[in-house]
Amino acid sequence: MRDPVAAFLRHGFTYLVRRDLRGVWLRGGLPRGPFVWAANHHSWWDPFVASVVLERSRHPACLLMQQDNLARYRFVRRVGVFGTAEPRTGLRHLADGRTLVIYPEGKLRPAGPPGPLSPGAAWYSRQARVPLYAVAVRVVLRGHTRPEAYVSCTEVTRRGSDGQVTERLAETLAADLSALDGQLAAAEPRRPLASFRRVLAGRRSVDEQIDTVQGAAPWAS
Repeated sequence: MRDPVAAFLRHGFTYLVRRDLRGVWLRGGLPRGPFVWAANHHSWWDPFVASVVLERSRHPACLLMQQDNLARYRFVRRVGVFGTAEPRTGLRHLADGRTLVIYPEGKLRPAGPPGPLSPGAAWYSRQARVPLYAVAVRVVLRGHTRPEAYVSCTEVTRRGSDGQVTERLAETLAADLSALDGQLAAAEPRRPLASFRRVLAGRRSVDEQIDTVQGAAPWAS
């Protein structure tokens, strides 16, 4: 039976993104089945952006959260959030077909290159035998009044030990973040980045709303 509380929470996550961001853009394909979404954690918006992208691509999600934070926000267990002291819960979620969102840096960090990564993402990928993806995320304020979220996904080869896979994940994540930052620095700030597709439209910028009114109402010109 569908959990109405979980459905309400997921709807609320999407509502927050639609209300406060200009949109979410994605680059790269995602697998059809469950996988490990291993991302940098440089913005408060990161888990909400992950939720939107995965919901739009029909991937039911779960998320690994620091155990002390989960003690404060126990209600999010209803949408598949579990604590760092419960690794087997994550494996059960993956076996049930959920995609695992994990932040291997272990904490919110300043926007920049990724910090040291824990081996948890590699461990989950190996134990559950599911693909591992490095996910570079930036939430940035550019040429409009609302920030934009950009998500770039790259599959990471799972050959080797957890340490070797984690090193490969770190290299991929660092390279993708660097490329994304470079693209943001050079792109025309009022246009979405090339090679990204929009997966969710948010709130339009104030100037875009004014342009719409002027186009629809001759008296406003």
